[in-house]
Amino acid sequence: MTNLNYSVGIVTYKYRFEKWFKPLLNQIKEFRPDIEIMVAVNGENNEEFDQQFRNNILEFISQKENTYVNMYPTFRGLCKMWNNLMINASNHKMLLLNDDITIRSPLFFDELENKFEQGWSDPRLDIFKINGSWSHCFADRRTIDKIGWFDERFLSMGEEDGDFEWRIGDLTEGGQIMSIQLPDIDNHVEQENCLVGMDKVNLKYAKFNLDFAYGYKYQVDNVNGKSYGLQPRKLICINPSPPLHTSEKFYWSNRDKL
Repeated sequence: MTNLNYSVGIVTYKYRFEKWFKPLLNQIKEFRPDIEIMVAVNGENNEEFDQQFRNNILEFISQKENTYVNMYPTFRGLCKMWNNLMINASNHKMLLLNDDITIRSPLFFDELENKFEQGWSDPRLDIFKINGSWSHCFADRRTIDKIGWFDERFLSMGEEDGDFEWRIGDLTEGGQIMSIQLPDIDNHVEQENCLVGMDKVNLKYAKFNLDFAYGYKYQVDNVNGKSYGLQPRKLICINPSPPLHTSEKFYWSNRDKL
């Protein structure tokens, strides 16, 4: 194992605890026992937070070294949780994972860390997708801070990745997030029970996020618009992302002075 410092961030939900979250956390700790893991436990839309679930997940996590949890008693959007996972970690670099992921062997981590050693100075490695998907991606929060944090006005799930890629393309005049192929990781893409009680699009994404993206933040303009990243439409941004977490850079620069 290398000495490179990075954390793992996982977002999970009540109805996915037994089937997805527990096996994933066990796998990670089997292959990298000492790695820091940050967990975001989301609430369910229009449901009281299940206190028995709270007890169960805290008991399970308490048995894992160097694993920390943040709970949301009411449902919050994926962007909010991603941002907070990165902010709360002790490392700048984070492997962000959905909970419906299977890591089959330590070879995944070996190859990931080899990528660092081969090209750590490559600025594109500050943020990248794994095997073409945002379900498993890697980010340096200092890079996220430069680009602008994930837009927390996306109050649920869906469109946040396309928005982020569009903003990168706009900021860099066409730059794209690279994707790195890594072995022994499976993305099951099970969206069931993620959006309890919400209007959905394609049975897996929130209609609110879709309406916000194309009814408020962006406007389709086939003449003057730009298409970047995942976004096939030609868009102009009419309501840009507000500045978020603006004191983090100051904290990173000064925490050693405390």
